[in-house]
Amino acid sequence: VVVFVVVATFCTWSTSAWSHGVCENAGDREDILFDFSWKFRQGLHEAPPKPPPPAPPRVCSPNTFPRNLSDVQCDGLDFDSSATDAATCKKNCCNRQACIIWQFSSKQPGGGCWSGNGICLQKSNNWVGGGTNAPPPPQPQNITYRNTSAGYKWIDPGQNPAEAQVGYNDDTWESVNLPHDTVIGNDPSFEICPGGCSGRSYLPRYVSWYRKNFTIPTDWAGFAVSIKFEGLFREGVVFINGHSVAYHECGYTPFTVRLDNLTGIINPPGQTNLVTVFIDPSDGDEGGTDHGSGWWFEGGGLYRHVHLIKTNKVHLDIDGVFAHSTLLSPVKIGATPIAGDSVDLASLHTTATVVNDNSGNMTVCVGFMLYDSEGAMVSASVVNESVTIGAGASGTASGDLNVQNAMLWSIQKPTLYTLVTTVSDCKNTVFDAMTVSTGFRSLKYDANYGFFLNDQHFKVRGFCDHNNFANVGMAVPDRLNLFRAQASRSVGGNGRRTSHNPPNPEMLDIYDRIGIVVMDENRLFANVSSYIQNMGDMVKRDRNHPSVVIWSFCNEAGCEGSQEQGGPAFREIAYEYDGSRPVLANMFTFNDLLSDTIDVQGFSHQSRQKLDSCHTTMPDKPIFMSECCSCNTMRDEDQGCESSDGPSKCVQQSFNADCVQGQTNASNGAPYAVGTMVWTLFDYYGEPSGGWPHTTSTFGQFDLCGFPKAAAYWYRSNWLHRIDDSSSDKTFATQDSHFVTIVESWDPPVNTSTKDIHVYSDLPSVELFVNGVSQGTQPIVDPTHISGQSWAEWKKIPFVAGNITAKAGSVTETRYTSGSPVSIVLSVDVPSATTGTGTALFLDGQDTGLIRASIVDGNGRVVHMATNNITFTVTSGPGRIVGAHNGDPACHEPNHAPWHSAYHGLVRGTVMVTQNSGTDACMRQRIIDIDTSANEHGTVFTVPPTMKANNEPIVISASSPGLKSDTISIMTSNDPKDDVLTVATAAAGQAVVV
Repeated sequence: VVVFVVVATFCTWSTSAWSHGVCENAGDREDILFDFSWKFRQGLHEAPPKPPPPAPPRVCSPNTFPRNLSDVQCDGLDFDSSATDAATCKKNCCNRQACIIWQFSSKQPGGGCWSGNGICLQKSNNWVGGGTNAPPPPQPQNITYRNTSAGYKWIDPGQNPAEAQVGYNDDTWESVNLPHDTVIGNDPSFEICPGGCSGRSYLPRYVSWYRKNFTIPTDWAGFAVSIKFEGLFREGVVFINGHSVAYHECGYTPFTVRLDNLTGIINPPGQTNLVTVFIDPSDGDEGGTDHGSGWWFEGGGLYRHVHLIKTNKVHLDIDGVFAHSTLLSPVKIGATPIAGDSVDLASLHTTATVVNDNSGNMTVCVGFMLYDSEGAMVSASVVNESVTIGAGASGTASGDLNVQNAMLWSIQKPTLYTLVTTVSDCKNTVFDAMTVSTGFRSLKYDANYGFFLNDQHFKVRGFCDHNNFANVGMAVPDRLNLFRAQASRSVGGNGRRTSHNPPNPEMLDIYDRIGIVVMDENRLFANVSSYIQNMGDMVKRDRNHPSVVIWSFCNEAGCEGSQEQGGPAFREIAYEYDGSRPVLANMFTFNDLLSDTIDVQGFSHQSRQKLDSCHTTMPDKPIFMSECCSCNTMRDEDQGCESSDGPSKCVQQSFNADCVQGQTNASNGAPYAVGTMVWTLFDYYGEPSGGWPHTTSTFGQFDLCGFPKAAAYWYRSNWLHRIDDSSSDKTFATQDSHFVTIVESWDPPVNTSTKDIHVYSDLPSVELFVNGVSQGTQPIVDPTHISGQSWAEWKKIPFVAGNITAKAGSVTETRYTSGSPVSIVLSVDVPSATTGTGTALFLDGQDTGLIRASIVDGNGRVVHMATNNITFTVTSGPGRIVGAHNGDPACHEPNHAPWHSAYHGLVRGTVMVTQNSGTDACMRQRIIDIDTSANEHGTVFTVPPTMKANNEPIVISASSPGLKSDTISIMTSNDPKDDVLTVATAAAGQAVVV
């Protein structure tokens, strides 16, 4: 019989406290950050050599493409703008090593030449084409590094590599702190990567090594000690003191390496040990010879946090605590969404798995205590009987906690509770204690009316996103993830799909606190045991997050064909570990085995007609446009091709509302649909339009370094200002304010004397003025209407230098003709109260800020076409320049340099703190004790608890030849109220502008 007991003497639940030089904990658990003072090198047994010559094209023959792909239409191919006929299309595909399908159509809208690797399911008599029977064979592989066409088979470092040995000299290796992306620091290269590498980001991928010396504290003797890796990409081997002890092959799930039981390998507490991690970032699963693991950039290395954890031999299992809620009385709607909703009575269903690693049986008691957001206990389990767990076994305890007057989790008032779970000897000794955040809320998916959160209709207006950013790649710091989340809220985005992988767990912590609903997505899908377990690991890790409202099995072609056979097993394991949320797949098809397996039908880039057909055919199945709206655009480009012209190699103009309106409305306008996940919120590395010289996508509403594009303002107009403040799905109240923005600049056009001008607004009409002269008024309609434009448009306006003004009601915006560049103006985007990211960087050794450098004319206005090179320098304070970027998809300047050229007058600088003094004293002392090289090398100084910690500002200057320099300060803090999650909590429901 499993029982639950509350031990009254343990009434405070901070993880640790510093007292007289000793860490005092509730229970024996200590979780120590293991991110600092690593050594790093690329290359198997040497650094990468000079790039090899490009691989020769394969020999083409009439038998190169034996598959007849005429009369079908294939998805997932790339547009080839250089081929204007079928023969050229076929030839170009043959000359690309990775191309296995080509198709050409002169009749189909959006036709032309398309080639690459995709899935061919849709009948269409407008296409001719062909394909190989299998991907091209890999070229001979140089095991020292991975080159252009080497293929992506796992590189085995061997059982006793020199790099893993204790005596190996790593003095020439780079000192790094985690999280760290091993790929993002490499320069893009067409010579090394003629096929694209890294999802066609043209960033070379090399196998990599990480080494770290550490000491297990002497007072940890007799306890269980483990290293927990939140994620490494893609396949890795862990060595302890030269011995291979673990292998992990999923790039997005956590894993743990137990140390204390490595008899004959681990040194006793107090003595130095060495952990070495070998990582191959380019495994062949779902990959190919031109891009490695993913068709987009997936980075590489130890790109997530690592922890050193000590527990009692009797302890709670990893991710072993689970809590979910049931509302037992009707929802009481608050006066406003930000006031919050509540219920008179709710129940929290709790379970905990306890592991006994002792050599004999153990009798233990498990207690559950629930605290509200103010720290007051609101419910506790009752004392009953004890449970006995056998040696090396585990047991599960469960129970219900009833809570009166429970506040609900919603997007404007995302109230969180803290569940504390203890394992004790049933007397006064607590063996283990763990805290998890949870929330009370209800979910309902209806086939006819969509989604309901807390019994209130909720239209999901969200974004898909690949989680990489400018000069940090996949290793996105927590405050930058908060910035990315606030960017979504700033344009009305209330949802996030974690395409196409389990997210960084800190991202979900942020979404829990600022109020964004999440579609949590698995990476690889098939009826394969390791893939099924990966799904289970994701569900088990993320199931306590109230922001997660649905699980996704797979994406597009990865859901189709024989892979559908994985559906039943994936559903079974999701329900085994959770069962409180539905499951979905992001599909092209419907009414098949997978459709019958999932609870909610997901669709990727399908028409309104197809949604209607599914709704008619499967009337009891809720429908979600889980991916839509791939509309390309580049920031501040007045002229160029339109998004709807397809992914050709051209400059894509800022205006793309014709594409955005049509595609977004396909599901947003359907009353039965759950909602829409737009592709994507931010630009990301890989999947460029047309390939080299472009290295990043252009689908985002924000560019790669977080500057908004015009499309962001279309969504702000229609997904934020146009939504009524009383709607439970609105990210924050706009209090009857209105919005207007001009898409184009008023700088001289190229090769013409006129300009087309577009304006976005939530109001029904806009009047345009050129140098004070009205150009007339144009109507704007709600984009959910069947016809009409959700933008105002004036064609061929004669250009006359001066200014243009758009007026919608009482709201105006003016654009001026740029003058010559005169000076640099710096501003802080992160941390910033305006962007909802706080007012100071927290001195934890990892916090990161964003600087905006604007090149302005004599009137202080950004010079639209300025390209000056800006250099950032930290002149004082605990900070360093991580790198710079400008958001230009075709810019090849190094990511980690402190300089960058401007793109349309803007440059982004990234700044990281170099002092760890804000984390609690116990954590800092443990880091100093454990990291044998702490404060000796690397970029972070951990302040001992006995030393006074300063928090001086970080002062940054920016300079460029011929321009007046500028200087700005970023405030720093040792106060926990300035850490990322506390800032996120305070920002919930508040207005933000990004």
